Amino acid sequence: MKVDSRTDVPGRFRKGSRLRCDDAELVIASVRGPADVPIVRFEGHQTRADADRLRGKSLRVSRDEARRAARGGYLWADLLGLRAETPEGEPLGSVREVLRAGETDVLVIRPEGSGPDLLVPAIASVVREVDVPDGRVVIAPQEVL
Repeated sequence: MKVDSRTDVPGRFRKGSRLRCDDAELVIASVRGPADVPIVRFEGHQTRADADRLRGKSLRVSRDEARRAARGGYLWADLLGLRAETPEGEPLGSVREVLRAGETDVLVIRPEGSGPDLLVPAIASVVREVDVPDGRVVIAPQEVL
């Protein structure tokens, strides 16, 4: 079956890779075609009817596998709930969501107290530090903040 690949991990689809689909684990038996639209065959799924049962479903990797692929970085899920603060330590709120907005990801910061959410581009000039173990992200204030 063709897979609409949305991964940025080279070699994600290779023989023997284990992927999650709903509550089942799928093991790739073979792969061909281009990396952005690989054609894969899963072990135990030999017929078109088998493939049709997977149509429209999402494939995922385990969080451990995603962490290995991040190579010392962090995952979007790691950002959720982090407290956002300025370089001086002034609280801005907490990370509520991460959006993929074209080429630049956007952090949605829910301010402490009331007020509208802050939309912060996840670029190095704005997001100065991500400290997952300490539970914080340092954001340089912008004109619109």
